Amino acid sequence: MSILGDVDGLNGYYLGLSFTSSELTDVRNCVRTAWLANIKSVAPNLINEFENLQMTDYHTKAHLLDHDSIWPKRKRILNMGVVDLIKNTSLFQKLEAQLGEVTVSGEDGVEPQEIYWRLVRPNSPNDVGPLHADEWFWRIGNWYTPEGYRRLKIWISLFSEKGKNGFKYVPGSHKKEWDFGQAEKSGLIKPVIREDENSLNAIFFESNPGDAIVFHDKLLHGGSIGGEKTRVSMEWTMFVKA
Repeated sequence: MSILGDVDGLNGYYLGLSFTSSELTDVRNCVRTAWLANIKSVAPNLINEFENLQMTDYHTKAHLLDHDSIWPKRKRILNMGVVDLIKNTSLFQKLEAQLGEVTVSGEDGVEPQEIYWRLVRPNSPNDVGPLHADEWFWRIGNWYTPEGYRRLKIWISLFSEKGKNGFKYVPGSHKKEWDFGQAEKSGLIKPVIREDENSLNAIFFESNPGDAIVFHDKLLHGGSIGGEKTRVSMEWTMFVKA
């Protein structure tokens, strides 16, 4: 099947794209550089503690920092140099081979095109949100989608423990309109689904590091907090011709 065929089809997502091992190493290094730069900017006296630490062990020293305040999304948006590196990967080229020109969205106004990463510590519910559809954020934020284009989302594992932490989703949920409200979290208004999440039977994306899932922006999805290591992932919204 094609990317759009699968995303618009019964399940609402497409699997089969991955970074190569060398691409994954390059992207991990870029994210690590951004991670350390932010820590150094807020806690220069602690930077030695983290320079000698793997990102997957971040949770073992996260208590030294005010984790919730230092990692808002705007601090996890990569600069355009890294975006250009990612757009030159085989993964991105495969996207464009099927979808035509792909433009990364910049809805937060930090960079013209915004690719961002995420840290999720083991058993830390505040590091992930409830199940949601990304389309809800666009409605709440009244963000702009160019005329004649549609949105797709991609999530990529950088460090994860297969079947324990990472991305979870509800297949086929993009075919239904779900009721949601709004709540403030970390100073931002975010959507909150008005359903019992336990009744929705979300399943894991059984990903290895470097694996990607492309999905409909109405697909219900969220993060999981299992495993013993800090999970690191990357995502972005893309505009493609409708």
